[in-house]
Amino acid sequence: MCGIIGMVGGERGARETAVTQAIGTLTQRGPDAHATLPFPNATLGHTRLSIIDLSTGDQPMKDNAHDMAITFNGEIFNYKDLRRELEQKGHHFSTTSDTEVILKTYIEYGDRCPEHLDGQFAFAIWDDERKRLFMARDRFGEKPFFYSKTDNIFLFASEIKALLATGLVNNTLDRTSLDNYLALYFIPPWRSIYRDITPLLPAHRAVFERGTLTTERYWSLTQNRSPLSYDEAAQHVREILAASAKSRMIADVEVGVFLSGGIDSSIVTALAQSHTKGQLKSFSVGFGDYINELPYAREVAERVGTDHYERNAEVSLEDIRAVTRYYDEPLGDSSNVPTALVSKIAREKVKVVLSGDGGDELFFGYGHYRAHWHLPKVKRLLALVLGYDPYALYKRSGITMYSPRERAELWKDTSAVESDPFSHLDLSAAETPLQKINLLDMYLKLPGDMLAKVDRSSMMHSLEVRSPFLNHELAQFAFNLPDSYKTDRGRGKLILEKACGDLLPATVFTRKKQGFGAPVKHWLREESVHKLVDEMFADSRLGAFLDVGALRSYSERFYGGEGALSYKLWMLFTLELWMREHEGAYTL
Repeated sequence: MCGIIGMVGGERGARETAVTQAIGTLTQRGPDAHATLPFPNATLGHTRLSIIDLSTGDQPMKDNAHDMAITFNGEIFNYKDLRRELEQKGHHFSTTSDTEVILKTYIEYGDRCPEHLDGQFAFAIWDDERKRLFMARDRFGEKPFFYSKTDNIFLFASEIKALLATGLVNNTLDRTSLDNYLALYFIPPWRSIYRDITPLLPAHRAVFERGTLTTERYWSLTQNRSPLSYDEAAQHVREILAASAKSRMIADVEVGVFLSGGIDSSIVTALAQSHTKGQLKSFSVGFGDYINELPYAREVAERVGTDHYERNAEVSLEDIRAVTRYYDEPLGDSSNVPTALVSKIAREKVKVVLSGDGGDELFFGYGHYRAHWHLPKVKRLLALVLGYDPYALYKRSGITMYSPRERAELWKDTSAVESDPFSHLDLSAAETPLQKINLLDMYLKLPGDMLAKVDRSSMMHSLEVRSPFLNHELAQFAFNLPDSYKTDRGRGKLILEKACGDLLPATVFTRKKQGFGAPVKHWLREESVHKLVDEMFADSRLGAFLDVGALRSYSERFYGGEGALSYKLWMLFTLELWMREHEGAYTL
């Protein structure tokens, strides 16, 4: 992966100074090289983690025939096929990199360029002749892209810290985003924690020209029901997933794999090993007696034949602080710490790993899909009386952490409470309640929580993560499978077992799903953390906008024996810690 930054407008000298001083904040995303490329009206910057075309793939990259240049973060997995297609159309290449393929694809297809790309990407192309900046982000949101616009300048970067480092961006916190964090435990993908910084949404492209920014969606999940039988559909899933895994092994450096022992990472490990001449390196982390899937990962590694590395982690308060310090926004997902730890372990051996991210979303792996079949009678009656379907009930209880009432009790100014943080989502493509839940996961939780966590925790250690499940052909096919192909009253991912069951031990599919989480309740009861919680709420930064008495009540009740409040307290602890670690980077 890499880090990108750029600026359009403003005085040239000041612009180049701003980009140059900000680029250093992206070093962990790209430790191998860094450079800037100035134009009369724009400056592009880049930090590189060298993975493909190690000798001629440096960026920002100018086109060899047109007055334009690109800064790009990510990988394009179909770039070799695209290159052959473009060469047949008369394009000439100067490098063997996927970066140049994007440039030529843009020259050939214009703004429809991202529709031709299979990959994880965020990029910007400056056309100096037209004085036009074109930007795009991958379909799922694997790679980040943030921007800020004022009257006469436009800034973009891979990470918020780079935008702030220019000294040109207002650093006021957005109170609606803070409320969304309390509701969801993460910032939704259409907002940032800062009022004047905005993410480019997944599957969107944007143009900045003559002082005007326009954005549009270029891809979404659509209805096109599959006529295939269950067995035929399973075979097709296997074929797409195998091809996706093979394409994501393309690199000029060694590729490894995250292996938790669960269904998704185990399938990816088996498929990836089948495309590796030697032994694939696999990496696992556990937490002793609290959360430990190491025996399951070891069993898969032995069956598949990987070169396996594992570690039983002792997480310190400094580990939690370090992750919080690197993250530009608060994230209440406790698995960000284990993800950072396994990324650190993997980076000692490889620069790239595959992961199983996306499998739960595509194939109904989460428990809330089964909850659809097990709604208590009282909720069914409530649904009839109030007109709620299972999706609406899930939306109000399955994904929210603090309810609107609880948030109103926390806020000093209750006008900050957004009653429905889901209202920004377009779920019109869904035909069933389970599909509505699925789109909520795909368009909200996946980019806002899961992929943000994986990107930041891996980039913290200069490690690239690729997920074969996040293939748009596979996602579209899975979305159109009957719900019953994916889940029943007892289990999810039914068709994955049919498609890939021969690759793995049967226990991988039959044991209870554990998830790649962290022992939050245990962590909070550690003496050092408990002491810090007490100190924080005695002199809380959150007290500037939240009621300190309400904050303390969650701490007192948890340590008084209400263990069920552990995650709510963890969210407040994480938010308070983020505000302390980033003090000076924001204003209220």
